[in-house]
Amino acid sequence: MKNIYKFSHIVEKEGIQVAERLAYIDFLLQFKGSFSRSDLTAFFGLKDAAVSNLVGKYREHRSKNVFYDRKAGKNVINVECFEPLVELDSETALGMLGNGFNKNKLQDSPIVPYERIGVSPKKLDVTLVSKISRAICNNSGVICCYRSGSSSNHASRILFPTAIFFDGMSWMFRAYHRGDIAGANEFKCFDFARLQSVDESALVADIHERLEKDADWHITTPIHLELHPTLSESNKAATRIEFGIDDSDELIINVKAVLFYFIAKYWRIDVSTEADNTHSYALQNYYKFHLKNRKTLEHLHCMENVFKGTK
Repeated sequence: MKNIYKFSHIVEKEGIQVAERLAYIDFLLQFKGSFSRSDLTAFFGLKDAAVSNLVGKYREHRSKNVFYDRKAGKNVINVECFEPLVELDSETALGMLGNGFNKNKLQDSPIVPYERIGVSPKKLDVTLVSKISRAICNNSGVICCYRSGSSSNHASRILFPTAIFFDGMSWMFRAYHRGDIAGANEFKCFDFARLQSVDESALVADIHERLEKDADWHITTPIHLELHPTLSESNKAATRIEFGIDDSDELIINVKAVLFYFIAKYWRIDVSTEADNTHSYALQNYYKFHLKNRKTLEHLHCMENVFKGTK
């Protein structure tokens, strides 16, 4: 295997401008699976001749990584022998997939002292992540082994990934699960960290397996919260400041319905029908909020896990 270089090494060898462009090509190939001439002209404002020179420069470094698909009219990853040119960790890659390519993310040079806390010691496998992101970009399927926390069935399954998101602690992806077992044939959320293996396939997502048909993903619903009655006055005051709550002690937010599960967990929202103010001393001040509009949410399929085991 060839060396995978730090971005700084490419900068030293090629200069910052060329290094950024090479890194962008490498990024598109690895995580999107292809790039077109227009991708480079639009992002860098290059002329056709400059694009040709740039692609040639990339081939000097990684000739086997890419081939030109005349039918599709774009440069495509050679999956069988792809070797990244620029070193990129999964967290950075996922961040750029969500927010756009940024060469500054390739350099460890924060403007002010910075530390990321709460990151799992388990490093996400960038190869597995790239297979999921390529499937999203190409509406294709993957065959994977996934360590589910809610099921003892860890056999391989067919997924059609559709989107990625960050739940505040972990990187997740949305996918349609195709299969003939209970719980299959619907859209679900998956944790990248639970992936055991991923194999790309030639399977193409049917219309009903694509993001546009994921009704729960496209439903945005108001969430009506109130400060929890078990909070002490000092904690109520702190929560008002933290969340910008006025004297009504209520907060209304609009969220994707399918993502409320994660908000309820990290914001410590009591989703029971009535706010329970008889919690044991150990649970006093645990909940920050009580959900006021549960009745308007109960009919949504994606709320089953939110309200499971509550009254």
